[in-house]
Amino acid sequence: MFLSIISFLLILSLLVLIHELGHYLFARIFGVRVLEFGIGFGPRIVSKKTKKTEFRINSIPIGGYVKMAGDDLETVPEEIPKSELFNSKPAWQRFLITFSGPLFSIIAGFLVFALAGAIWGFPEIRVERVSPDSPAYYAGIRENDRIISVNGKTLIQNQSLTEAIRRGEPIEITVARNGSEQTLKADPALFPQEALLVIKDFRGDIGVELSMINGAPVRQELGAYADVLKSGMPARLDFASGETLRGTVEGFSLSEERYALGFYFSTFKPIVNKDFGDLRKGDTLVRVAHMPIEDGVDLSLLAQAISIDENMVYLHFSGKTLEWYSQGLPDFFDVEILRNGTRVILEMPKQEFVKAMTEPNFFEQGFDYWYPENSFQALGVGVRWAQEMLVAMVRVLSQLFSGGASLQEFTGPVGLVSIVGQATRAGLRTVFILVGIITLNLGVINLLPLPALDGGRMVLALIEMIVRKRIPPRIEAYIHAIGFFLLMGLIIYITIIDIGRFL
Repeated sequence: MFLSIISFLLILSLLVLIHELGHYLFARIFGVRVLEFGIGFGPRIVSKKTKKTEFRINSIPIGGYVKMAGDDLETVPEEIPKSELFNSKPAWQRFLITFSGPLFSIIAGFLVFALAGAIWGFPEIRVERVSPDSPAYYAGIRENDRIISVNGKTLIQNQSLTEAIRRGEPIEITVARNGSEQTLKADPALFPQEALLVIKDFRGDIGVELSMINGAPVRQELGAYADVLKSGMPARLDFASGETLRGTVEGFSLSEERYALGFYFSTFKPIVNKDFGDLRKGDTLVRVAHMPIEDGVDLSLLAQAISIDENMVYLHFSGKTLEWYSQGLPDFFDVEILRNGTRVILEMPKQEFVKAMTEPNFFEQGFDYWYPENSFQALGVGVRWAQEMLVAMVRVLSQLFSGGASLQEFTGPVGLVSIVGQATRAGLRTVFILVGIITLNLGVINLLPLPALDGGRMVLALIEMIVRKRIPPRIEAYIHAIGFFLLMGLIIYITIIDIGRFL
């Protein structure tokens, strides 16, 4: 944890330095006096004073700032001429000085992704498993196909393909198979609402087609029965073939109907990538407790089953049809592996196996990396990669304001410490990409039109340019001060959520 914190602080300091450097350079370009350039807050640890600016590293290593003369309510020293004050500058100059911070962060993010592509290439998008009788199967998509492009556009990340599919329109997918390429036409189908249901202290038998819930006939998808499937409520599930399952609802969640093709992306192979406890690098999982393991899809199902107790059962419905179910795993269970061609059975504590599964790079990747024809093309694809990430971030933030996303889905400093720690254990490539993601986020979030953020200051400058009337600097400073305290409250709220996740 200590190394994770140090890594997080180093990365954050670097990204803040880039962001604040944008403010500093544009302030100097327009002749604004910069009094302090600080990394961190609080009492200074190290400082270097030049003729006009003091450069500081402060004791609280979170964030940073550029303090410009005339940017707040403090008295400006008499020796500083009015022409060097931030508030004396035209609105368009103040707008550009403010915008330069997010701009530098976004440019840095694009450079990081471009370099990552030029150095390591790009992750392949491979097909792990194709569901029988699915649109993907009838389109000719097969296991281990590498998806090269969608509608003629080179595929960089699987999210782009998912978004194309969920529009519900026919698409063309180019795949590489056995050394040759072929273009397939696929028609996404509307898949029904999916429901994940966990029943505690269960008893009885499980069927396939759900017919009744608590004695009431099931005529719709399970979302219509959310009121009777709340946590802690008794549940009786009757199936069309005569089986009945009883117990107490432990958890219930829904995903709405969506267009899909019916295949799974490759993520990990069930092959151990590093020594951990009794498991050795190169071991292939064959069975964990009662669950056979063949591929990465089975690993994801195992992750769901291992997350619940032995007295619980996990049910995955598609509409009214049970797609998959599993009882929770006991505190100790057998793990059957293939080691050097020999089958070996190990007894492992559940807690130890969970810890192994959550260790970065514990399983071998189910995909390789591809590289364009030359470094210049790789840089170009990397820039497009950053562009796609940027668009996705903007979309998520817009959903926050429209109600399509929740603050529960965001993470703050505590969560980032954990993420950075995992990235450092996963390797330099992962750290590099994480740096790109964080710095893009830093730029996008600072563009939000909220007081105390750069976006809020830009909005006030734009208003002034439109109405040609200046908001009194004192009122503007009060607006940003209030916004700062609200922002701190938001950060504290998200931090509490992060701590809850951690615990």
